[in-house]
Amino acid sequence: MREEAPNRMSFFDAYEIRARLMPAALIASPVLLPLFAFGLVSASTLMSTALASALVLLVIYLFSHVVAFLGRRSEPALWKSWGGSPSLTVLSDTDKTFPGATKKAIQKAVLDIYSIDLEAVAGDPAKWREQATEAFRLVRQYLRQHDPKGVWTSQNAEYGFIRNTLACAWLCAVLAGLAAISCGVPWWLDHKKTLHGGLAIVGMVVVVVVLAVRYAVLPKVAKSIAFRYAESAWLCFLNASKAGGKGSKGGGD
Repeated sequence: MREEAPNRMSFFDAYEIRARLMPAALIASPVLLPLFAFGLVSASTLMSTALASALVLLVIYLFSHVVAFLGRRSEPALWKSWGGSPSLTVLSDTDKTFPGATKKAIQKAVLDIYSIDLEAVAGDPAKWREQATEAFRLVRQYLRQHDPKGVWTSQNAEYGFIRNTLACAWLCAVLAGLAAISCGVPWWLDHKKTLHGGLAIVGMVVVVVVLAVRYAVLPKVAKSIAFRYAESAWLCFLNASKAGGKGSKGGGD
């Protein structure tokens, strides 16, 4: 399982805004501290100057690709810490997310639409993981085609947001630390620069808060949302398949 971007990326697409642009804006926000401290920008210029606003949006948009890359790269380690991919875990015999009848119905839908017999390979864990992974790849394609506005879409975006934020929180802490230093040094040399001192304190507070949230909160939230997304994706697929939608074996993203 992984977070799913739309087939065609759009700057104003809801997924892009929630899963990539919002984390990018959060992670990059400490950069504003030294800019405010040295008078390079102000709240009024950011809000009223079209050029400045466009530049900020462009930087966030470009940074969002870095955020998405780091998020995808972190995913295997997350899955390992959770005992495996959530999309496969919830369909396994030992997991209690779905009752047995629902699992059988999902497997039957996969067999009917894609000729992938998960029950037939249940005794071979490696083969089952391989087949179930391929099945979920096809299910994602199916959902985009037959249920593009289902509940899975919002949970997919939530998972993307949390996963990407978790993966890049360290970068936010680094930027906040550098911002605190760049503001604190001028204040240390000249205590009359109280704005610099205040922003340096803000930067250090951001470092502490970001690291605390990164290690104490985000991992648990990411796991909860990931499993909720996996559950809703399989159920949306099952419901859509009952409505008679035919699947496609098109390539994944």
